Amino acid sequence: MSVAPGSVLAPSPLRLIPCGVRLAEAVRALSALRGSTPSDLASAALLLVPDAAGDPGESDEDGRAGLALRSCVRGSDSAIRRALAAAVALADPGFRVVPAADVGRLEAAVETLGYRNKTLAHALKRLSFQPLDGRVTELRDAVQMFGFVNEWCFDEDQVRRRFRELAPVYHPDTGVVACRERMGQLIDARNLLVRHVRTVYASGDWVARRSASASPPV
Repeated sequence: MSVAPGSVLAPSPLRLIPCGVRLAEAVRALSALRGSTPSDLASAALLLVPDAAGDPGESDEDGRAGLALRSCVRGSDSAIRRALAAAVALADPGFRVVPAADVGRLEAAVETLGYRNKTLAHALKRLSFQPLDGRVTELRDAVQMFGFVNEWCFDEDQVRRRFRELAPVYHPDTGVVACRERMGQLIDARNLLVRHVRTVYASGDWVARRSASASPPV
């Protein structure tokens, strides 16, 4: 979306979630502690909260308050209250707006999710290509690294799309299988494949070779 110079973007519309004073204060405190916002906290918590978790209600013994959230936070008022109460309870076990049993289920869900992430990372590491010695300079190595059948079965868009799929896996800072060497070789392979596509396409061989490689054996 383009914005004209000097123009000001309108703020996102808000929705008010009625809740108890204690919950509202706890959510604001936790958001500030995490350097986040109540809206972001609610969006994340909605992914984990059990369906059977209790609704802390629109008020508590300290009174009634409200939380202003961005309208992009999806869910009923009740679901959002349950999610926020669960997030606060996980961060502070002494906060008991939700029943202890719900907190236990949440902790188990978080532990299971962490275990699954570790298992996935281990599997990806075992399945990942082994770094080559030095830089990627051979076309056949680049083709194999990107998982293509041969050097005629892809175009530039497919190369770039495959790179976008693989890069988050090997990125040295944020990848599941973080590896600076693999990431560097992945970039080498992408550049080599793109040059290959552009060279053979310009030579006029591309359509004929692709058609031949796609034809079933007789």
